[in-house]
Amino acid sequence: MLTQLLTTAAALLILGTGEARPDYISLAKLINANRQSDVSWGTLMVTVKGDGLSDRGVTGMVCGDNMTDDTAHFLCQAAGFGSMEQWSRLSRASDAHKLSYADWRNFFVGKFVGFALDDLKCSPGATRLEECSHNSVGHHNCDYSEGMVLKCSEMERGVDLEDMDVQLQKGRGVMSSNGTVLLNGTRSSGLVCADGVTSDTAELLCNEAGYDTLVDYQAAKNVNRSSKLSCDTLRYRNISVIVEDLDCPSNSTDLGDCSASHARGDCDADDALWLSCTNDSGQEWELIDLTLAHNVAGHHEEGDLETDEDYGTVLVTIRNTKTGEERTGLTSYTSSSYTAYSMCYMMGYPNRQPHEKRTGDVRDTLNIKVSCGYILENDMDFVLSYLWCPHGYYQELSLCWFKVAPDGYNPGLDNAMWLNCI
Repeated sequence: MLTQLLTTAAALLILGTGEARPDYISLAKLINANRQSDVSWGTLMVTVKGDGLSDRGVTGMVCGDNMTDDTAHFLCQAAGFGSMEQWSRLSRASDAHKLSYADWRNFFVGKFVGFALDDLKCSPGATRLEECSHNSVGHHNCDYSEGMVLKCSEMERGVDLEDMDVQLQKGRGVMSSNGTVLLNGTRSSGLVCADGVTSDTAELLCNEAGYDTLVDYQAAKNVNRSSKLSCDTLRYRNISVIVEDLDCPSNSTDLGDCSASHARGDCDADDALWLSCTNDSGQEWELIDLTLAHNVAGHHEEGDLETDEDYGTVLVTIRNTKTGEERTGLTSYTSSSYTAYSMCYMMGYPNRQPHEKRTGDVRDTLNIKVSCGYILENDMDFVLSYLWCPHGYYQELSLCWFKVAPDGYNPGLDNAMWLNCI
């Protein structure tokens, strides 16, 4: 468990330039003599991050020099607990609650720095490391006996999400509209467990990341590796899951309205939350049907529309994935032979040689398209301004790409799509 603490300490890569970030404790754990890190009484280990430190940060014990109750209380809260019950140095702690000298030497001396913080002093009510004074991170004059042992209240303190920023990253840390979710705060940074996350929560995270609409959300293990943070990046940056049970009610307006608990170790990087978000409102809609329609001119009742032939004006139906609203109407003409072939295939006419036209190029007297009178009497509009479907063995509506026509869109009724799957 101690090895896991060192190799999976939660932290977030801060990309690009900008305002310098103060030092912060990205992970704090209490470890007992059995090297268990899910306890409320044990030797305190922390990982400290900041712009002046390496990406991995500095991991080690906290020296007990100048320790006060207020400082110990701050450290218990950093470890995810509500308050401090008692503290002592390793030299005065019982063996059951302290990391052994041998483990300390094996895991810290020569590998890290042994102590991450020395001369730490926090004022009453401190909630961030920047509100405390301390020596430069990793610099100390302490030995093993001066390490800190804390007993904290077993009632865990919820994660403070108020100051968290949301980022979506993939690959080596590239910012994107789809990627692994990273919470970046002044007190901790890391991944979110996907277990139990709802669409309301995922939508709120998209909004916090700067996007209008949720497209999809998954556990990282269900996503192609090119679309999520790479395993090498997670290892090199020491990024791990820090939050579980994230829940944002439907009326939430920011992350501060949500609740979460500190990670208990049940979730790993495979279970981390992945999001796909967009600012394209068209992605709120899905294409659910294609139809070829025509009527006899002068007959404009709904029952007069014929849809059982392999020719006609192309009518499309789309559905809003949020509200369930459906719209049926026209789509703009496209000369794409791929799209025409795929349309015929999906409407039950495979292995045809389709012939696509603008409706204005189809003679009115043939009665093989939706007539002007029918369109006007039934208030039929353009539903899509663009539609493209790939050509290939697996033609599916979900693979087509389209743009929802904005209100008032009308390129001219003669420019609607007509198709003959001959």
